Amino acid sequence: KQWYQRRVRGPTDRRPLRLTLLNIYLSSGDATLLERAVSFLNDPLSTFNYSDVYRVIPGDWPISLIEPFVYRSLTGVSHQYRSARIRKGLEEVEWCRARLQHVQLSGRVVKVTSGTYCSFCYKAFTEPNCSVSVEGEVVHVGCLPNVS
Repeated sequence: KQWYQRRVRGPTDRRPLRLTLLNIYLSSGDATLLERAVSFLNDPLSTFNYSDVYRVIPGDWPISLIEPFVYRSLTGVSHQYRSARIRKGLEEVEWCRARLQHVQLSGRVVKVTSGTYCSFCYKAFTEPNCSVSVEGEVVHVGCLPNVS
């Protein structure tokens, strides 16, 4: 049944289920279940929402008891932060490229004569106001928002 569910519905997020199991282990008070909770947390294949786990683990537990879990959580947060910074940097580069292209196109001299037509609506220019689209086509100022 699980194979069928994974295959048909795709992978499911089991973090809430794992957190419930961890709560059961911790609330029992049994020493063997507490040992299982520690090994469950320290298992490298277990994935948890770290902030939820930090709320439920007992405050009297030493950090050394769950050191692998703490290390994994800090590594994950650090990775998310660095990934966000890289993503932001790439978006800024893309914005700069678009801005450069806009400046290059807007700095271009466009000569509008009586035989010049709008590339979007194919009507002649009756006044000197015109715009240049991203593709470099001369269009009416009112036609510019419609050009893709």
